[in-house]
Amino acid sequence: MSKTLKYLLFTFISAYLLQILACHNIQLGTKAGSATGSHLVALCMLMPTVGAMIAGEKIRFLGWAPDFSDNKKLILLAWLLPTANQLLGAALYFMVFPGEFDMSGTFLKENDPIAFELLEESGESYNAYVIRQIVLSFTSPHLVIAALLGLGEEIGWRGFLFPRLKLHFGRTKGLLIGGIIHGSWHFPLMLLIGYEYGTDYIGAPVLGLFAFCIFTTATGIVSDFLYEKSQCILLPALFHGTINSAFNAYLLSDCTHPERSVFGPIDIGLIAVIPMLLFAVNILYRENKRESMEFAQL
Repeated sequence: MSKTLKYLLFTFISAYLLQILACHNIQLGTKAGSATGSHLVALCMLMPTVGAMIAGEKIRFLGWAPDFSDNKKLILLAWLLPTANQLLGAALYFMVFPGEFDMSGTFLKENDPIAFELLEESGESYNAYVIRQIVLSFTSPHLVIAALLGLGEEIGWRGFLFPRLKLHFGRTKGLLIGGIIHGSWHFPLMLLIGYEYGTDYIGAPVLGLFAFCIFTTATGIVSDFLYEKSQCILLPALFHGTINSAFNAYLLSDCTHPERSVFGPIDIGLIAVIPMLLFAVNILYRENKRESMEFAQL
């Protein structure tokens, strides 16, 4: 059995079992069940690392010391791009659906009434609250935890799997296949409890699976670029963590069309993902062009 197949079998079987168990606990509708489900999902994010180790990857050689002098731009890209993309994607979504844009706090009031009540008592304006949430999305200490959990995935995806896929299929096909594999790794959560898009969106459940694979392919291309250029696995981990901690663009929505969740306003939507997708396509084009020029010179 090849290392790649061994990795995929363990990573998917273990993750799918954990996700199914997590969904069962969340569907109980209790606080204990929700907490247990969240912990199982967090544990699931470590399975790509365990899979890489089982497949024989020496993870100590993946690069653990970022070169701050040479990689300043890459570090800033990994840290700030997810928030910038979230805002650009939301802006694009609200250009298509302007009637949904709302700065009165409808989403917060309906989904976290305690936080909304505290906001009103504080006297802080909703505009100021939104700006604070945007800043916190990439400055909060919770980003460290998100990056560590992201590292659990990135060791497997970018450190182990993607280099092998690129070697076997070439850069473009390898990254596309890797993005689809990464996206499909989330499918049990999406199908069983409506992870990311809910359950009643347009085209459910197939369109959501397709949209999410576009998102993981686009972000996978950027993550791979960060790792390839820096040779440090911590940069894609930071990027992954910032994606998971990015500003919640639903705070700008009036919540009147949940069936449109597959389009946005958060960055996994088919409209909101466009900025990240364009950025990834540009990276892919430039890297392929660079490789072609180097090959021609040889």
